[in-house]
Amino acid sequence: MLIHYIQESDKSKISSNYDSPNYYVDNCSSIIPFSKRDKGSLIFGLIGQKKISKIIVDSISMLGRNQIDVLNTIDFLIINNISLTSKNEGLETMDEFGRVKSDTILLLNLLKSLANMEYTNRKESQRYGVSKAKDLGRYKGVGGKQLESIEEFFEKPKTVNILRHLRRGESIRRTAKLVGASTGLVQKVKRWSIDNNKLQMF
Repeated sequence: MLIHYIQESDKSKISSNYDSPNYYVDNCSSIIPFSKRDKGSLIFGLIGQKKISKIIVDSISMLGRNQIDVLNTIDFLIINNISLTSKNEGLETMDEFGRVKSDTILLLNLLKSLANMEYTNRKESQRYGVSKAKDLGRYKGVGGKQLESIEEFFEKPKTVNILRHLRRGESIRRTAKLVGASTGLVQKVKRWSIDNNKLQMF
């Protein structure tokens, strides 16, 4: 089945043309992760049932709340052999034989670099903010160190990379070798992923 996915925060902009059963429209904020949206979670479920073969979007930005979420969504589609077409970017992830196109790999690598830059910049901004707060005597941390949230942990580029391999069925040791991480970190990611239902998404 071929479907069109639309994400629009302004309900007045949702066209009556979207009434077709092949249109899945999420009227929600773009900051909501794709898997948490009403239609997004439904699409994940239908893909798990092998009921969708192709998804068309106006822009890949509709597929997540940030670069990491978009990357995870595209990776999920590729793993499940779902072809993705994005009109604005002129992107077709698969050819007529169901093979992933080379420009798709380039896009994923670009998204990974952008996600890494976004994460690094955010951490630098946090460190700068903490430093300024300390100078003003306003910082209240735990032993002078900020606690990392679950969300921050799963948004780390290395964590995203580890999860990608684990979701593909790689072992802990092989994942550690492919990512260049310790087996302890991979075990931690796997354990936290199971506890927070991250592995079940893919």
